[in-house]
Amino acid sequence: MRKHIKKILIALLALIVLCACVWRLRPHSLADIISVDESAIISLTCTANISGVSEDGTPFIDNYELQALTGDSKDFMAVVDLLNQSGYQQSFQNLLPWAITSVSSNGSSMNANIFLAWGNTEKETCFLTVYDDGKVVVSLGAYAAQKVQLDRR
Repeated sequence: MRKHIKKILIALLALIVLCACVWRLRPHSLADIISVDESAIISLTCTANISGVSEDGTPFIDNYELQALTGDSKDFMAVVDLLNQSGYQQSFQNLLPWAITSVSSNGSSMNANIFLAWGNTEKETCFLTVYDDGKVVVSLGAYAAQKVQLDRR
């Protein structure tokens, strides 16, 4: 009887590990990550920051900005299409019972911040920070952030 229970527990543990790996490695769409269909997004704002040191040793920071784009704008559709072309893989940190309060980007010198809104700006918003090493941090409204890895297809 003890061997039978031990086999069941080992099989159950293996199934849990397998499910966690499938969840982690399966690419998710943007709609899966933010739990909103792209057609519901009514506006977005995007900023991109590039920083570093030039060849002559001078530090630099370049900022680019797209302000308050709405659904009828070409730039709006270009940004949404770019976000939808990527797959996103969940981080195991999202399974932890406490909120993610910081994310390191291993010396990232480029990032893009994208603010999406689909209704009430307090609760029906999403803030994405995309780093050049493929990390993406997603904050939904007033809720805790989740970390995902960009799956470059």
